[in-house]
Amino acid sequence: MACPILRLSVFLLLLGVLVRAAAAEDPDQVFASQALSSLGMIDVTSPPFGADPTGESDSTEAIQRAILFARDAQMVTYFPKGTYVVSDTLRCLHGRWDPDIGKLRNTRDLPCILVGDRSTTERPLIRLADHSPGYDDPARPKHVVRFWAFGSGREQPTTELQPNINMNQMMIGIDVSVGRGNPGAVAIRHRAAQGSSIQDCTIDARGGLIGLEGGAGSGGSHFGITVIGGKVGIDYSETQPAPTLAGITLIDQEQTAIVNASRQALTVVGCRIETNGHGPVIVTRQKTPHHGQLSMVDSMIDFKKPGQNVVIDAQAAVTMHDVYVRGASAVVQSGQQTLFKADQEGWMRVQELAAALPAPPLGSWTPMPGFRYETPIFVNGNRSLSAIHALVDSVNGPPENLVTRHLWRSSFPSWQSPGAVNVAEPPYEAQGDGQHDDTEAIQRAVDENGIVFLPKGVYKISRPIRLRSDSALIGVGRCYTWIEPLGGKGSAFVNPADPMPLIQTADDAQANTTLAFLGLQTTLDAPGAYCLNWRCGGASVYRSVNVDMPAAWKAKRLKESPQYDFPLVRITGNGGGKFYNFHQESWGLHGREYRHVLVEGTRQPLRFYQCNPEHARSDANMEIRGASDVSVFGVKGEYQTPIIRMVDSDKIRIFGYGGNASAWPGRALFEIEDCSSYLLTNLVDSPRLQGAGSADHFAGEGSDPRTWSMVQVIAGEKPDLELRPADRPVLIRRGDP
Repeated sequence: MACPILRLSVFLLLLGVLVRAAAAEDPDQVFASQALSSLGMIDVTSPPFGADPTGESDSTEAIQRAILFARDAQMVTYFPKGTYVVSDTLRCLHGRWDPDIGKLRNTRDLPCILVGDRSTTERPLIRLADHSPGYDDPARPKHVVRFWAFGSGREQPTTELQPNINMNQMMIGIDVSVGRGNPGAVAIRHRAAQGSSIQDCTIDARGGLIGLEGGAGSGGSHFGITVIGGKVGIDYSETQPAPTLAGITLIDQEQTAIVNASRQALTVVGCRIETNGHGPVIVTRQKTPHHGQLSMVDSMIDFKKPGQNVVIDAQAAVTMHDVYVRGASAVVQSGQQTLFKADQEGWMRVQELAAALPAPPLGSWTPMPGFRYETPIFVNGNRSLSAIHALVDSVNGPPENLVTRHLWRSSFPSWQSPGAVNVAEPPYEAQGDGQHDDTEAIQRAVDENGIVFLPKGVYKISRPIRLRSDSALIGVGRCYTWIEPLGGKGSAFVNPADPMPLIQTADDAQANTTLAFLGLQTTLDAPGAYCLNWRCGGASVYRSVNVDMPAAWKAKRLKESPQYDFPLVRITGNGGGKFYNFHQESWGLHGREYRHVLVEGTRQPLRFYQCNPEHARSDANMEIRGASDVSVFGVKGEYQTPIIRMVDSDKIRIFGYGGNASAWPGRALFEIEDCSSYLLTNLVDSPRLQGAGSADHFAGEGSDPRTWSMVQVIAGEKPDLELRPADRPVLIRRGDP
C-alpha cells in the first residue's frame, strides 16, 4: 500500500501543474493586448502581466509569467526602462523540457531571451528587494536571475541539469542589483553553451555574495559586464568548455574578482580590475588536467593600497598578454610559492608571460589512469627548459581603450535607434511568412536606410541581399528572425557550382557594418546557397548571429543528397571587425573543401570572441588562408578533423582551446603550414579516449592520445616544431604576432 504522505505529495504536485496550466494565458488575447507582439516581443509591463516599472510593487510573479510565455511563444521578453523589484529567483528555464508543461521538445530554439529598453542610455534595472526570504545565508546561495536547462533524457535524465544544451539563452541590456540585507544573493547564474550570453549588464553586488556565476563557452560567452562589490565578482567554478569573457570591469570585490575552475582554458580579454584588497584578485583551481587554465589579454589590475598584493594564485597553467599591473608584489603565485614577482614601481606591462604549471594525471575513472599530459612552452621553435617565461617593461599606464576596444560601440544600433525602419511596415511590407519572396522589400529597405529591423519571422529571398558600408541589419533574436533562400526557377541559389551568399557586405576597409540578432539558414532546395560573404572592415560587428545548414538526416528523403563543397561563411577582401559567439556544428553533407568558416586573403583586424567550429566532415572545420591579423579569443571543438587550419598567414593568435576532439592518428587539431608569425595558448582537450562514441557519432570516436598531436607545424615540406603527442602547450609563439 502506498504511503499516504507520498500520495498527498504526488497529488499536490499534480494539482500545482493543473493550476499553472489553468492559469496559463491565452496567446490570442495576449497578442491582442501587447503592442510589441508583432515585432516578436512580449512587454513585461503590458497586460496581462503588468510588471511595475516604478519599483513600488513586487514584480516577481508578473515577470516570471512573461518570461515563460515569451519562451513558449518563441518571442523576446522586453523590459521597458524602469526599476523592477523582485523577491525571488526569476527562472529562465530552457523550453526543451519544462516539467510544468510535461513536453519534451527536440529543439534548441525555445530559449529565454531577456532584452532591455534601448530608447535611452539608462538601462532597466532588476532589483532584489531588501531582506528577501532565502537570501540571508551565504552558505546557501540563491540566485536573482537563473538560466538553466534540464536534460533531454539522452545524455542526462529530465530531472538533472544539462548545461551543454542550455543554448541561445540571453540577457541583453538589463542591470541587476542584489539590494540590501541579502548576503547570500548571487545576481546571475548562467552556465551555458552555443548562442548563450549575458551582454551589456552592470551588476551591483555590494552586500551580496557573487555577481556572475557560471561560464558560457562552446559558442557562447559573456560580454560587457561590470560587477561592483560582492564577495566574488565572477565565479567560474563551473563552465562549459573554453569559456570567454570580454569587456569586463570588476570593482572592489571583498575577496576575489575572479574564481576560475573552468572546463579547459578560460580566456579573459579586455578586463579592468580595481581593488582595495590585497588579492589574489584571481584564483584558479584544477580538479583534473583539463580544468582551470587561464589566458588573460589586454587587461589591467590596479591595487589601490600598498602591501603584499597578489594578482593570480594559480593551480593550472596561466598566460598573460599585454596585461598592465600596478601596486602588486607578485604577478603569479602557486600556493605559497611566488612564480613571478612584480618589482617595478608604478605601472608594469606584462607583454607576455607563461607559467607552465604541471597537470595532474588522468584519474581512475578513465581508461588510462595515471597518464600524464605535459605543459611545455615554445618560443621561436625552441622548447623551453623553464616553467616560467616572461617579457615585461615599465610604462606610464594602460591605454584608455584597453577594455572598450573589445566591445561594440555604446551607440549600437537597435530597432529603437533614430532612423531605424521596420522592414515589415510600409513602404516595404516584407511578409516574413516563410513563403513569399521578400528580396525586393529587404533590399529596398537596405538601399534606402542605415538601420533595417527585421521582426520575428522567416524571410525568404531569391538572390543575395547586398549591404551598404554603413548598413545595420538587426533581428529580434538569433533564433526568432531567419533569412532563408528560395529554391526553384528564378532563384540565384540553386547552382552549387556557382554558390551565392544570403548576405553580402560591401567590400570596404572603412565600412561600419552591423549584423546582429538574427539567423541565416540554407535549405535543401537551394544547394547553391551559403550564409555570408563578409568583406567589411575592422569597425564592423557580427553579434549573436546564427548560421545554419540542413541536417544530414533531413536529406535522406531526397533521391540525391546535396554535397556542400564550399564554405558556409566566407570572410574575404577587406573583411575584418569583431565576431561575437560564432558557432557551427553541422556534421553531414560536407565535401572536402567545405569549411564552417573560411578566412581568405584578409588584412583588416579580425577578432573572434568565442569561436566554435566543430563536427565538419571536410578537411578542416575552420581555415585561415593567406590572411593577416586574425585573433581568436576562446575556441571549442569536437570530432577528429582539424579545428583550425592556418596556411600562408601571419599575425595569427589563438587564445585558449577546449573540447573533446580527438584527432586522427598522425594528425593534429591545429595545423600550421608556412605561417611566419603566430601565437597559441593553453591548448587543452577533455580527453576523448578509446571506446568513446563511434564513427557515426557527431563528435566521432575516441582514440589513443599517444597517436596524435595537438599542433603540427610545417615549413616548406618539413616539420618546424617537434611536439610530442602528450604535449598540451601552454604557449607557442613564433615571431611577433
